[in-house]
Amino acid sequence: MSVIFDNHCHCFPPLGHPGEAEVARLAEHQYHVRFHGQGVTRKRDNVRISEHILAGEKDGISWQPDVNFRIGEFGKLEYTKDGEEYYTQWMPPTLPDMSSSADYIVAQMDYVGVDRAVLQHDRIYGKLDDFLGDCVRRYPTRFVAAAQVDEWVGGRTDQLDRLKRQVEELGFRSVYFSTGGFFHTDFSLEVNDPSLEPLWTLVKDLGITVHWYAAKLRQPSIPDYLGELRQFIKWAEAHPDIPSVLTHGLNNIHYNKDKPNRFSVPDELFQLLSFPNWHMELMLHLMAGDIEFPPYEPGLKKVVRELVSGVGAESLVWGSDMPACERTVTYKQSMILFQTQCDFLTDEQRALIMGGNLARLYPVG
Repeated sequence: MSVIFDNHCHCFPPLGHPGEAEVARLAEHQYHVRFHGQGVTRKRDNVRISEHILAGEKDGISWQPDVNFRIGEFGKLEYTKDGEEYYTQWMPPTLPDMSSSADYIVAQMDYVGVDRAVLQHDRIYGKLDDFLGDCVRRYPTRFVAAAQVDEWVGGRTDQLDRLKRQVEELGFRSVYFSTGGFFHTDFSLEVNDPSLEPLWTLVKDLGITVHWYAAKLRQPSIPDYLGELRQFIKWAEAHPDIPSVLTHGLNNIHYNKDKPNRFSVPDELFQLLSFPNWHMELMLHLMAGDIEFPPYEPGLKKVVRELVSGVGAESLVWGSDMPACERTVTYKQSMILFQTQCDFLTDEQRALIMGGNLARLYPVG
């Protein structure tokens, strides 16, 4: 039987509890959701408004507006402007204390028939080295954990030591690298900065995979996203031996709402996936989260067909972004597009996308 392997799950403790570097974490979280697809809702009458309250005049921490950004309950991020209370429904309301335990995710996996999952390690969920290490210790055959560094100082000795500990002592098998971390330096550097070379040398020596997130999220969004992909291409040329997975694949589908070319694959992605060690996550249900029921959107089927034809199923992996995916579709429904709608897929291609490629990257044992 083919393994079902999810490229994108999250486990995290209650996010509203004070913790290490809370102010910096909340600042980055605020930036991360300033143009979020879930929008801004005024609390007193539950009306969605069009104003981007969380956005600063420019990109980066230096222009972050002070809105008392905080973690609420039941999936909400809360903030205040001019005495008015607002929120963004960032997670589904099924998370009363804004936590996602290992037991919870495993129960979800068991219910829908997912065998294994990669636990991504984004800083907006906190510094989770020991927390995710415990998840892997308790469920070694179910979880693969991604390590984390502070990307903007990723080549610094303390970050290299942190990565070594996560891999060699805690059992992590990859590193999650979000370019959103460059927010802390007002995006004064990018992935090809010479200061990061010690990190890439260590990653190669440790034999781990990089899970990338193109998360600068600057305006205008499409030129910025394509620029990030070109930076990844340059990085891939310089580091051909390091396996990589582009998470949150095809952000252009989210950015190009109401555009005639919405359901298309940028040339930069075809070029990036032409590198033999590169894969891309298909989290298409969230890229088209504004559509009534994304798994049945013909445009998404068209995108999958183009990718399979252009780069092969061997370069593609399914990811859910559980538990966030359940604000749009259920965990089980996040698989429908590939399981029943892409009738052009062979059984072998479907098995590769739904888990075979990740199982090759992360064999059990």
